[in-house]
Amino acid sequence: MQITSRRWLLRERTAEAHAAVDAAIGGFHDLPSYGNYLRAIAAFRRPIEDRLNSVAWPEALLDWRPARVSEAIAADLADLGIRPDASRPQQVPLEGDSLFGTLYVLEGSALGARLLLARAESIGLSAGFGARHLALLGSNIDGWRGFLARLEQVEPFDLEMALEGSLATFHSARLAFGAT
Repeated sequence: MQITSRRWLLRERTAEAHAAVDAAIGGFHDLPSYGNYLRAIAAFRRPIEDRLNSVAWPEALLDWRPARVSEAIAADLADLGIRPDASRPQQVPLEGDSLFGTLYVLEGSALGARLLLARAESIGLSAGFGARHLALLGSNIDGWRGFLARLEQVEPFDLEMALEGSLATFHSARLAFGAT
């Protein structure tokens, strides 16, 4: 009997929500469209990262912690003279195994950040100006791998609760990017 990993189960069961976020992010081809992206990613990440400061971390995560990029996003906004969006997307669950689902989405963004960084560089931005957060996320593949290893090992584990966290996080991202 073949057992499918939790990562692949989450990936499979959130594929539609993930595609909706990718579509909501769309592309940026100039500084104004990149500015819209920055405002939205700040509105999405900052509230979650702020709440992570008060999370009771499960023992299964040991000393692993997610990448924090809100300060880099703030610096990117400042580089471009852009004011952050004051709106706050809906809250995501960070309790119990829902936390693993939320972290799955946040840490998984490291993979897409590499592609977005290449787009940002094509419009004159860099890891040192305007696209710091993408460079930080894109270089966090070890953090992603570390998270995945812990995700597979945690016991007991409620996949449905983790799925709820992932779907709520994807929904929050869609809202931040103006999609419903």
